[in-house]
Amino acid sequence: MKIAVEGCMHGDLDNVYRTLQHIEKVQNTKIDLLLCCGDFQGVRNEKDLKSLSAITKLLIICGNRTTEGGRAPNIYFLGFAGVVKFGNLRIGGLSGIYKSRDYRSGHYERPPYNENTIKSVYHVREYDVHKLMQVEEPIHIFLSHDWPLGITDCGDWKQLVRYKPHFETEVRERTLGSKAAAQLLEKLKPPYWFSAHLHCKFAARVQHGQDGPVTNFLALDKCLPGKKFLQVLDVDSEPGPYEIQYDEEWLEITRRFNPVFPLTIRSANFGGVHIDKQDCRQWVRSKLQARGAQPFEFSQTAPSYNPSNSASYASLPGYTRNPQTESLLQFMELPYLLDDTSESSEVFKSPFPSSDRDDSEEIPIDDVDELEELAEVAGDASCASAHLTLNFYSTLCPSAELMVRDTVRSASNTDPTVPGKLLRLLFHDCFVEGCDASVLLQGNGTERSDPANQSLAGFSVIDTAKRLLEILCPRTVSCADIVALAARDAVEITGGPLVHIPTGRRDGKVSSASNVRPNIVDTSFTMNEMIKLFSSKGLSLHDLVTLSGAHTIGAAHCSAFSDRFQQDSKGKFRLIDTSLDIGYAEKLMKQCPAGANPSTTVKNDPGTSFVFDNQYYRNLLAHRGLFQSDSVMFTDSRSSQQVENFAEDQVNFFESWVQSFLKLTSTHVKTGDEGEIRMFCATANT
Repeated sequence: MKIAVEGCMHGDLDNVYRTLQHIEKVQNTKIDLLLCCGDFQGVRNEKDLKSLSAITKLLIICGNRTTEGGRAPNIYFLGFAGVVKFGNLRIGGLSGIYKSRDYRSGHYERPPYNENTIKSVYHVREYDVHKLMQVEEPIHIFLSHDWPLGITDCGDWKQLVRYKPHFETEVRERTLGSKAAAQLLEKLKPPYWFSAHLHCKFAARVQHGQDGPVTNFLALDKCLPGKKFLQVLDVDSEPGPYEIQYDEEWLEITRRFNPVFPLTIRSANFGGVHIDKQDCRQWVRSKLQARGAQPFEFSQTAPSYNPSNSASYASLPGYTRNPQTESLLQFMELPYLLDDTSESSEVFKSPFPSSDRDDSEEIPIDDVDELEELAEVAGDASCASAHLTLNFYSTLCPSAELMVRDTVRSASNTDPTVPGKLLRLLFHDCFVEGCDASVLLQGNGTERSDPANQSLAGFSVIDTAKRLLEILCPRTVSCADIVALAARDAVEITGGPLVHIPTGRRDGKVSSASNVRPNIVDTSFTMNEMIKLFSSKGLSLHDLVTLSGAHTIGAAHCSAFSDRFQQDSKGKFRLIDTSLDIGYAEKLMKQCPAGANPSTTVKNDPGTSFVFDNQYYRNLLAHRGLFQSDSVMFTDSRSSQQVENFAEDQVNFFESWVQSFLKLTSTHVKTGDEGEIRMFCATANT
């Protein structure tokens, strides 16, 4: 498939088409698709000029017909955000430019626009970015008008600043580009990413992790003679012919999040999304199977400009709905929300006076970012509080908890063992030096290097969340809070209760392997040994039994319970722990025979291993606890009644879990001026 990519169009569609026709003729080829990275500026008539600022919308353009307005036959507009299919390729995009002051606002602007809203309407919103963050299936090509923040680190930035000297300060200070786009780049990792906006050509290659996928980034100039505004590339695809089609996953996301579409200045309430994802996906699939996935046909809604018969502004039709949008909403059985003005008159007002705004899209772009400025002015606001508090980041980084949750959910969808790993990571962190992320520090002699922690996992999920948060809220969210929030979310994602935990933890600077063994539970511990250890952390016997329910998810290596068996003269295991059910023991010996690979694992709960429930306690009643430390919970008279209660009443277990989890995540935390906020979770700040 041959795809042409164009930078900023600025109303020069005819010239771009003529350039493509020349390329097709000279190279004897056929361009299948044209992608425009913004500033399309499709003007139908004089009235459209009243709504025109620097239009930074993204379009996918197919075919060779001229435009009539922003949409026309063979032209498809992705909207504020969107994903479509072209052949077997999935193409996503984010419209607009990033302005931190408008990022968390709702879509409050309505025509006719005033001098403020005619600019702000083109600014990226968190609602649209959040929808794109829900995409799990591979995206092959992504478009953004803004460059992702930090992309210059991955290309020849010195050559860039030789061509554009006024970029140098932003490049060196890592303020050039969009934080929202960088967040999406980190999440989606598409093979190709194209941008425009800065009116120059720049290429970069982004390596995601040591052995991860690679994103090829290309930004292009505007359509002018002598400018590098067009690039044609070959992309592997199935044989044609190709058509633009609705994307099933994107329609499912759109339908699920439509109820929380923010119509006013207020940001979206993502907690109001209650539609089941799988049910919604199946509903969309059945609708597409019945109708087909082709977009609804274009309908002209305004007359084209005619210099010999120019209509006056007053005589032209009002601001009409787009028929394609209406048809899609009817198909999706969704209301047309933009007509709803019942919220309040604030829908139409900008929150900033004209004199306070700097909405110019002229280059250089913003040299002040309000979020970073706020973080610096606050002087690391976590120093001002010596206690954990709910909604600690509500001012400095309002999306912090949401971003951690999205990261955990995304990783868990790919690997269902992730929640168990994150929950175990929290325990090993909090029990040694307190909940301070000391377990994340790498190096000789650290907690992470101790043999007892060699089987820990989930570090990459924490690192991913940290990278995203450092882009959006530099030096603000601690690794310790990310570990606690990730474990909290791991439980909720797998069916357990949602715990509203306070935040404000600081990261520890000390991490010593010698502190590990005396402070973590060994699977061969007696009840007395566990009670003593938990008591030293401020946790009761009730907390011990409750938090042991974490073993309802996750897995363990064979060595963790090998003490329950003994190898005979023939090299085979035999059961020596009579508290273990014989049938269960035989299954364990088959899964972990003598000489088994050290990396072999067994599920903690063989019945519902990926569901956080009370099955763990039912297993204990049936003498099927995996570890010796599990089995004693039921055999010891001090804890047996609580085990029975939890086995019979999951609600009781969940209620206890909430309270005990709050105590666990508050264990010996560092707050106020203690510790630090690491820039990278694996290394202390220098």
